[in-house]
Amino acid sequence: MKIIAKTLEGLEQILADEIRDIGGENIEILNRAVAFTGDITTLYKANLLLRTTIKVLVFLKEFQIRNENDLYDEVMKLPWEDYFSLDQTFAIDSVVNSSQFNHANFISLKTKDAIVDRFRQKFGSRPSVDTTDPHLKINVHIRENTVTLSFDSSGTSLHMRGYRRAQVDAPMNEVLAAGLVLISGWKGETPLIDPMCGSGTILCEAVKIAANIPPQSFDRNFAFKKWKTFDETMWNLVCENAQKQINLSALPKIQGFDILPKAVKASQINVETAGLEKYIEIAEEDFFYQEGTEDATLIFNPPYDERLRENDVTELYRQIGDKLKLCFTNCDVWIISGHLEAMKNVGLRPSVRKKMLNGSIQSLYCKYEMYKGTKKSKWINKYGNAETNN
Repeated sequence: MKIIAKTLEGLEQILADEIRDIGGENIEILNRAVAFTGDITTLYKANLLLRTTIKVLVFLKEFQIRNENDLYDEVMKLPWEDYFSLDQTFAIDSVVNSSQFNHANFISLKTKDAIVDRFRQKFGSRPSVDTTDPHLKINVHIRENTVTLSFDSSGTSLHMRGYRRAQVDAPMNEVLAAGLVLISGWKGETPLIDPMCGSGTILCEAVKIAANIPPQSFDRNFAFKKWKTFDETMWNLVCENAQKQINLSALPKIQGFDILPKAVKASQINVETAGLEKYIEIAEEDFFYQEGTEDATLIFNPPYDERLRENDVTELYRQIGDKLKLCFTNCDVWIISGHLEAMKNVGLRPSVRKKMLNGSIQSLYCKYEMYKGTKKSKWINKYGNAETNN
């Protein structure tokens, strides 16, 4: 089957890498999505194991339309009775990007009418609509005159992992947090620090990555579990194999700090809810008064929003750069920020500079390699005498 995994802008390549790891084939990177092919096992793995997807759709059909009647006729032709029965419920979710068709609710209504009328013609009765918890959720996407129909195999958005019960202002999406860790390449080889940890999302996702803990719980109520084609034996096998891969025995020191007591409390609650309190240390501490460390990885999201005046943001990022140079030598530091001008004031040259979307905010994700001494001296320390390695 053809499967489409939706994601956030900037995470398409890392999602494609994840899909390859679970056995997806014919991978095609799209805008905020990755298409691939796979069997039912691949579909189950995609929902359970992919960390950077927010929704997994199963492609059904694509066609061109001139008007709403064409939509009705094309939907009416499909064998909906093969996918769900009269005693099951369904719902329509429409996304419309078109100069001609601009009312998503009307598109949903027209699609619903076509499905209902097909059942009436065949059985003299119709299934019911349930917008809250349907047996089958049908996704309708219209771009100009092209309609794509898909089945939503996930249900609720996969960024909702279930552990983030306590909130702070502007919390980071779990999918984005996992993407940041995966892009950094950190898998538990070095200590990890989030010096401005907020609600602790980066830390929780990082531990799950390093320990091979699936991002979703095994008992999550995925939409595909309600399908007529659900294979419970195969699903249980996928879960058993994933369980065997979990390894919490060799994690390095993982720490989160924040200057705000509210954030520290939120992080502690979320870490405990995730069942990771044994592996993550949370403390109230000002980044600028930390002793620092060497040979660690830092991943963090400094504040930059409207609560800080422009001069304050500029000065904050300058101080971050100074602190990193002074106290975090020989560390890999990753910073994401939506204040692109302030990032220039860090005063360090990034070795990686990647555009991201954090919510609706265009952001930069940069890597700074904090060498002890000079970059040349680190190269010599790693590879030996520079003259003999030219």
